[in-house]
Amino acid sequence: MRFRFIEDRRADYPVMIMCDVLGVSPAGYYAWRSRPESQRSAANRELIDDI
Repeated sequence: MRFRFIEDRRADYPVMIMCDVLGVSPAGYYAWRSRPESQRSAANRELIDDI
């Protein structure tokens, strides 16, 4: 959830500052970005689109 928040607002605020404020490491954020979307997340996204 924190990484998604950072991703959604990275155009408005520097990533390093948001990571510091939210108590996560920048390396963890960038690792999260490079991972493929999980099957569960893809299924949830499709359900939200249908709703």
